[in-house]
Amino acid sequence: MTTRKDWPKLLALVIFFVLLGGYYDRLTVETRTFILPLIIFVAAALIFGRMLRLQNEVRSARVTALEIVAQQLRLADPEGNERLSMVASSDRTVMTFYDNRQVSRLVLELINSETVLKLMGDKESARVAIGDDGAATFSILNNQDEVIWSEPYGDP
Repeated sequence: MTTRKDWPKLLALVIFFVLLGGYYDRLTVETRTFILPLIIFVAAALIFGRMLRLQNEVRSARVTALEIVAQQLRLADPEGNERLSMVASSDRTVMTFYDNRQVSRLVLELINSETVLKLMGDKESARVAIGDDGAATFSILNNQDEVIWSEPYGDP
């Protein structure tokens, strides 16, 4: 996106009109009645045109693309609080969802060929892991990430 700055042109025209206003007293009555509305109209048109271009520049901050390549993406709500984070590296991909208090509540991890889904509450959490062999393990963990219950039994 290129940003054009037309304010110097507008400023030059305003200075021109101010200088013209200095000679306003020396003009004839017919010229005054023609020049004053013309100056007001041209200045209003220039300011209005610049505001429309500025509005288009703000709108163009929204991106429409078929493909975006990034290693990290963070989405925020209108108040600026992070609600979703996606991070990718060569051996691991993590997607994290946050609640209103900026506490992570759901994490999806892809580590090599193992998939892990973690659901976090205030006191306990649950984890579903699918290993390299395709076997799934469901576990409930306490605050210290110690396994309270697991099916099939064992460490995920």
